Amino acid sequence: MNAKGALISVMCIAVVAMLAGAGTLAYFSDTETSTGNTFTAGTLDLKVQDWDELTWADGVTATWTMDDMKPGDETVMRFVKFDNFGSVDADHLEITCDYFVEEESSQTESDTDPNTNEHPDWMAKNMTITYMVYQNDVFNINCLTGINEDTGEYRAVWEVNDTDGDGRKTLFDLKSDPLDDLPMPNGDDTKLKMRLKFNETAGNDFQGDTFNLTMIFTLNQDGSQ
Repeated sequence: MNAKGALISVMCIAVVAMLAGAGTLAYFSDTETSTGNTFTAGTLDLKVQDWDELTWADGVTATWTMDDMKPGDETVMRFVKFDNFGSVDADHLEITCDYFVEEESSQTESDTDPNTNEHPDWMAKNMTITYMVYQNDVFNINCLTGINEDTGEYRAVWEVNDTDGDGRKTLFDLKSDPLDDLPMPNGDDTKLKMRLKFNETAGNDFQGDTFNLTMIFTLNQDGSQ
């Protein structure tokens, strides 16, 4: 091998050695961590209080009742109060209802419909809402007109609409088209006041039957719901 060839060989060996060495180089490092990062969801916790009670609870019973009712009878005005016991501010309240009918046993002779329990909407259409106001110190919303009577503001979602076009605003209408976007500020002075009437035109279809009403109140944090 001539001198030039020997020199090239030595240079190639040196380059290979350098490349091999580059793969084995190491540097010091030190890794630390961030621990204890927790994300706890806030809560919405709607509590209600009946007109004749002093304690807040997750539900109340027998706010609006009538015994031995006959066509034309009306409940006295009663109310339910609302408060948010959660950690997250509420945006609004929704109000609707559900119901079922119990047929009497044994069957009343003059009851012309022994199966009202199978179509409770018919009895609900005879339970007219004669007064319904959602209020506190800063608003006074008439839910039969949809108007905040303190400011004159009207919103369709605040109004019980006559969904079946019978000329009355009934529990059937409230179930069919719930109230929505009712303001729910912090504090315990917000209430729903309501009165119900068994229609004068209600006939023998309902003799002896029991109409069981559940009012449903839903608290929402998100204004888009």
